[in-house]
Amino acid sequence: MSCEHRRSMRQAVRTAISLLAAGSTVAAIGCGGSMSGSMNPTNTTTPQTSTQVKIGDAPAQRVISFEVTIGSMSLTPTTGPAVTVLAGSQRVELTHLSATSEPLSALKVPQGSYNSASFTVSSPEITFINNAGTVQKVESSLSKTITISFSPALTIGTNSSIVNIDLNIANSLAFDALGNVTGTNLSASSFTFGLATVAAEDKQGHDDGELEDTTGVITSVSGSSFTLTVNQTGAALSFLTDANTRLEEGAVIAVNKIVTVEGVTRSDGTLYAKEIEGIEDESGAEAEGLITSITGSPATQLTFVADHGMGSGMDDTKVGTTITADVSDAQYKVKKGGVDTSGIGGLPSQEFPFDATTVHAGQRIELDSNVALNGSTINAEEVKLQQQALVGTVSGLSGPTTTGPLTFTLTVDADSAFAMLSGRTQVTVFWQPETDLHNTSSVDNGQSVRVRGLVFFTGSNFNLIARRIDQ
Repeated sequence: MSCEHRRSMRQAVRTAISLLAAGSTVAAIGCGGSMSGSMNPTNTTTPQTSTQVKIGDAPAQRVISFEVTIGSMSLTPTTGPAVTVLAGSQRVELTHLSATSEPLSALKVPQGSYNSASFTVSSPEITFINNAGTVQKVESSLSKTITISFSPALTIGTNSSIVNIDLNIANSLAFDALGNVTGTNLSASSFTFGLATVAAEDKQGHDDGELEDTTGVITSVSGSSFTLTVNQTGAALSFLTDANTRLEEGAVIAVNKIVTVEGVTRSDGTLYAKEIEGIEDESGAEAEGLITSITGSPATQLTFVADHGMGSGMDDTKVGTTITADVSDAQYKVKKGGVDTSGIGGLPSQEFPFDATTVHAGQRIELDSNVALNGSTINAEEVKLQQQALVGTVSGLSGPTTTGPLTFTLTVDADSAFAMLSGRTQVTVFWQPETDLHNTSSVDNGQSVRVRGLVFFTGSNFNLIARRIDQ
């Protein structure tokens, strides 16, 4: 499908959405413009529960971008017909979701136990760094239906739920001796499904209710709610707002505005926007990705591999490609999101700088422009530091511990994308009081962990303020 056709299809979807009242139950919208309703028509007499379907990534260290189409997902109950939880198809980039996740759909699902899931995967595209330090891209024609059996069964009860899907990229790729990707093997063993009930709002993580850095275009506004069509996937999410919702960076809740939302899921399954950051309207462009090189000091130009983005000129075909940005007149900002900065002071700072002299290859950034992306070039109005995940080994702790604040050294693999791009293998991690210790009971020296947060370059060293640490 051509880029222009995809854009026209998405516009048709957005027009359709704008004619619907924004409610607590939202539909999943695919690339093809299809929509899944709030209930399965074959289960109209079964009580239903608000449920989100989210996807995240367990990374392969050399991979910079991994994009794949997910479609036609259904859950099969122990009795009765299958229930559709994703209609149509969605194009998803997964590396930027390491240690977090993104909604594919939010809908009502019949209560009961489910034994398996079935869905399609197709057309993976992988951008990676080989042994020579060269950025390469591989496209695959793979297309298959995958069925995964659950043991034990996933049981959706009366409480609002999150179905979490994790794709293990490393287990899905084959590499040769030169570090080149030679094949993809997406199969049932590549995916893990889990189920969580929505946690208390002040305790939520990405897998039990929190919505992190959810970027999209506002497609309808109704009173104190708005519908956000999420970048790349096209999922339509309805968010509630109130007087406590923070509007940052000149955010305006209006149709066709591109915004980023930090939100939570309420106990009844509705989504609440805690913070809304303004970016551009659709005549401008927003692009995100990992910096591969810097020109000038202070920087006048940078190149990055796009893993996310939207707006004029930014579409699916740009994901996984290298974009060159003119940053000679850009402003530099830090996108804090839910990172705990207590005790650190304002950002940027001497210990956590981010400007034209300290921006560095290996950092993940967002570029905002008030004009369209022109082919593979963009004139950046703003450069914003984005959260990213690093995997490495812990050292420098006095013993096993479960809480911050403290610091430790994270040593990443020398052949990881971060080390190859940045020229550094060690990062000082700042473990904050509100850092989420996830899927591990404690952290100790010698342990391999994944840390997600903001990575700063001081001019000689890298510092990382951790939002989440997991094993």
